[in-house]
Amino acid sequence: MMKPRSSAASAPFLALLVVLCVLPACAPKTREPIRDLAVMPQDAGAYHALSADRELLSPPQQAGLYADFLRRHFEPWEREKAATPPEWAFWALESFRAGKVYGENTLARDRAWLKRMERLSRPEQYPSMARPAVTLRATSMRALPTQEPVFKDFELAGEGFPFDYNQNSLVPAGTPVHAVHESADGRFLLVECRFAFGWVPMRDIAFADREFMRRFRTQSMAAFVRDRVSVRDASGIYRFTAGVGTVLPLERFADSEQLMALVPIRMPSGFAAAVPAPLPEGSAVPQPLATTPENFARIGNAMAGRPYGWGGLYENRDCSALTMDFMTPFGIFLPRNSGSQASHGDFYPLEDMTAGRKKAFIANAAVPFLTLVRSPGHIMLYIGNFEGEPAVLHATWGIKTERFGKEGRLVVGRAVVTTLSPGEERRDVPKPLIESVQGITFLAPREIRP
Repeated sequence: MMKPRSSAASAPFLALLVVLCVLPACAPKTREPIRDLAVMPQDAGAYHALSADRELLSPPQQAGLYADFLRRHFEPWEREKAATPPEWAFWALESFRAGKVYGENTLARDRAWLKRMERLSRPEQYPSMARPAVTLRATSMRALPTQEPVFKDFELAGEGFPFDYNQNSLVPAGTPVHAVHESADGRFLLVECRFAFGWVPMRDIAFADREFMRRFRTQSMAAFVRDRVSVRDASGIYRFTAGVGTVLPLERFADSEQLMALVPIRMPSGFAAAVPAPLPEGSAVPQPLATTPENFARIGNAMAGRPYGWGGLYENRDCSALTMDFMTPFGIFLPRNSGSQASHGDFYPLEDMTAGRKKAFIANAAVPFLTLVRSPGHIMLYIGNFEGEPAVLHATWGIKTERFGKEGRLVVGRAVVTTLSPGEERRDVPKPLIESVQGITFLAPREIRP
């Protein structure tokens, strides 16, 4: 029979247990601050070194961009059939079948769940309608006709919460959409808007008849310049919450130059009606807002510090939602995902450059507020320079780390101003972000670049 260990003999064993428990298997996600966030002002206007009231786009240049924005915004109402091919509309059914996915309880989704999703989606009957409609509130656009989440392996860095792959995008209130398909249970509609397509709850939309579209489709729009704005109609009834990225038809100026907008409501018939709503002072401006550094900084600061929201989850923003919403008050259209945004303007590749050359090129050639910086799966907005290095505004979940050979994340989880090497001072950050930067996209015409 083995003799019990003495307490003295147990001490080395206990010490070993303590050491093992600090290894990655026991360690939580890293949340220590990075140097950039400690030393860089979280002020989007602190880095551009330009005259605050200088317009970066001329009125004719901006007018052309705004005309394009309005055309794209209302174009879904012009469609007579679905613009989304079936293989795109039902991509999630194929994608989620191909690998293991998990639910909100962290357990794997079974085949029965996927079969139920296919039955609800009715792909064999697509498209089942072609009707103009409008969103009544900010609504989550889903990849499948359900609010149930779809996660990848929770044990992998950069997966699990908050990366719900059933979340396509957030669509603001008052957005024109084209409804092309209905779920089997009638709870969801597959809709297309100016920047995305996906399933939205039926309760969040109303159908648009000719009279509503005539009244709602104006060339004068109000663009929100603050987040978390409670919008009430002229009778004082709460209708929805709006933020930067929301635009509404401008009805007229009320007393004290307060903006009066039109908001959609649903009638018992299921069709939309437009009712006036006085917007809180300072919450919105006539679109397009002049492209001055002062105005750009104002919009950036309205979004800085907001929590990260994958696909617009919880009415927050991911990286491409931030850049898309940022440009909206200025009447500048951007697509919804980072890859499409990078190719939307004049893309200049930087992959063959060293990190130092990339930094120097961006610092010297990029136009503050009108240049996007692209890395794989991520997009950032160049806002100027900090101590000779490019400064960017971006919404980021975190920075890749590596400890004891195991990948992790240094969680930032919000919209921040950083350099292109956030966290490089840390030994557990193996590769500065600048090394993965693929290029920059100029949104500005060539004639205004340095």
